[in-house]
Amino acid sequence: MNQQVVITGLGPVTSAGVGVDALWDSLCNARSGIGDRVVPVDVNKEVKLPIASMPPAECFPAVQDYMTRSTDKNCGPYRDLAYAMLATELALADANIEYDRHDNRIGAIQAFEAPGVESTVASLFGMVSLLLSGGMPPPGSPPPSVYDALAPSFYNMQPFLYVHLLGRALGLHGMSTSVHNACSSGAYAIDLAAQAILNNRADVMIVVGGEAFDTGARLEWFRRLEVYANNGQMRPFDQNQTGFCVGEGGAAIVLESAAHARDRGATVYANYAGGAFAQQSKKQTIPDLHHNRLAKVTQQAIQLAGCHPQDIDLVIPHGAATTLSDSYEAQALAKAFESLSPADRPSITNFKPVVGHMLAASGIIDTICTLLAMKHQCIPPTPAVDENVTDLTLPLNTTLNDHRIKTVLKLSTGFTGHDAATIFTT
Repeated sequence: MNQQVVITGLGPVTSAGVGVDALWDSLCNARSGIGDRVVPVDVNKEVKLPIASMPPAECFPAVQDYMTRSTDKNCGPYRDLAYAMLATELALADANIEYDRHDNRIGAIQAFEAPGVESTVASLFGMVSLLLSGGMPPPGSPPPSVYDALAPSFYNMQPFLYVHLLGRALGLHGMSTSVHNACSSGAYAIDLAAQAILNNRADVMIVVGGEAFDTGARLEWFRRLEVYANNGQMRPFDQNQTGFCVGEGGAAIVLESAAHARDRGATVYANYAGGAFAQQSKKQTIPDLHHNRLAKVTQQAIQLAGCHPQDIDLVIPHGAATTLSDSYEAQALAKAFESLSPADRPSITNFKPVVGHMLAASGIIDTICTLLAMKHQCIPPTPAVDENVTDLTLPLNTTLNDHRIKTVLKLSTGFTGHDAATIFTT
């Protein structure tokens, strides 16, 4: 990149802490937000699952304050959007950005996996349950209107609505859109935001995502694929891994040009040095281990950022804690750093065992955790993992370590084959 794009604000809203200080404390102490929760998984059927759930709003003053102040009642049933809005407010405050809510060039790129789906599924469960329990109108009465009952929910599943609601609630008038590239959505969103800044389409860009689970419908799909950790333990790259646990919350980062940040005296967390991306185009749920395009994406990202393998101090893999995904990443990293001696290879750590897997927003919350590690020059541990039983050729960090961190490689991969590698530098 001929110009520099920098990150000046972070807004984490997670089960492990709201705000940068609370989240950093949980990361350093490997304090996970994952716990058992009962959710409806079908009509009149519930299941207990480990989820990194957001506690009730009253448990987090910042969440409670936001919910109380929010004047946009359309956001009521959408906790994922509410968490994302709060995360955006936190990120803007962290960046110390003041703006005219009626006239600005602040844009947003959203990353949501399934906007509006949770509330729609919950409504369907309730409707079918009512019908099965004899809630039909008496004989001779007109039948209920299925359209009237379901049309609002189906309309609210359209992604452009979330883009509109976020912009309206926070007064954002710059280039805004949404990305839905599965678990790599956050990485794609960061790059799109950076390009908007470099092309002078916006002064400031926000990358934001959120996740919430009102039902277990999506989680049941993961369970049937045998990629969900029913025991509540995420062990990325451990040969005894059992899968992932999802996480609720929101995550937002603020990007701007280095010149814009300098002119207003902003504090910079890191530079976004660039990224590389690819589409596997094979199967929805199985990575292409034979071609391993992630290895090529990783090498390309390092080159595009003007770096060399020996410049990378830390790697943050996607770390889904599933056999195929972890093997795919392990192969890519082995290829990318094969020219280095074991002593010169960068360390690895993973944050999902603490905050859970936030799906489309995972790349954003992982980036926030990464930038906090760069700020503190310290690598948080990957909890619950035995580094002696991994397939990694890079050292997996399982303890809290002070460490020089100038350049970080962040990988993202997921279902439907969207691969991404992004580079951050100080």
